[in-house]
Amino acid sequence: MLRIGFRAHDFGSFDTADALGKCVAETKNPALIQLALNKVIPSSRPWEEWDEEYISSITQDLKKHGVSVAIVGCYINPIHPDEAVRRKEIERFRKSLSLASAFGCPYIGTETGTANPSGDYSIATSDPANIEIFKESLTEMLDEAEKDNAYVAIEAVSRNHSISSPERMRKILDTFKTDRLKVIFDPVNLIPYTGIPEEDGVPLQVPSEEAERRFVREILDIYGDRIAAIHCKDYYLDPNTGLKVGDIPALTGIFRWKAFAEELHARSIDVPWLLENHDPRTSKQTAETLEKF
Repeated sequence: MLRIGFRAHDFGSFDTADALGKCVAETKNPALIQLALNKVIPSSRPWEEWDEEYISSITQDLKKHGVSVAIVGCYINPIHPDEAVRRKEIERFRKSLSLASAFGCPYIGTETGTANPSGDYSIATSDPANIEIFKESLTEMLDEAEKDNAYVAIEAVSRNHSISSPERMRKILDTFKTDRLKVIFDPVNLIPYTGIPEEDGVPLQVPSEEAERRFVREILDIYGDRIAAIHCKDYYLDPNTGLKVGDIPALTGIFRWKAFAEELHARSIDVPWLLENHDPRTSKQTAETLEKF
């Protein structure tokens, strides 16, 4: 059976970890979550003030309701063009790594950054110089992970971020062969903005099963053995622009999640699936449907 969990802040904002745990448990118990602490509990201490005792108190409150952390969300911009800001971002990530044992989760996750200070798209992001900056940032993060018996889990995003394709991810994984580097695989994030191309290079509004299967298999061939978690949402191509709309709940778009699950089963890839952009009112039904795949 698939292990289905949730992105905690999709449930809303909470005053306490106890309230968050209670809410998640009403949907699924036991449950797994991706926890971005300051995002889901805005009143929580700023990250600079975190320590073992404080983070342990958070996770203990969650565990009372059968909720555990599958990924610690610490989504920084490791290629921020302002070096001072970038240094602060890396320190924030290192802080989360240092508290992995208190979170009860060794996997600290981030995307790979953009050259736009606002976090939005910039054509400069794809410049090779930014890949080198990312490597420098990643080196520091991995050094910290080694000390803390933790793992850096990076997530590629098509077009927007420095690691924007399976091929770029492969180069990073080939460069950093350490087991401390893992991948969060969001198939929708990696689908090109114009859709999955068919064998002749042209995308259809709904890709053929063959094209989608090829897309998934090529990625899993590259780093299927490095995956820490799956992010699960859905997409469609806008009929007017032909561009991907990739932020809708799983099972409401055109991605074939059952076929995806079958491919993972065939490769014995057993990692948590974390729903993104889901509607808390329907998340229980979505989770139960996915668990049957």
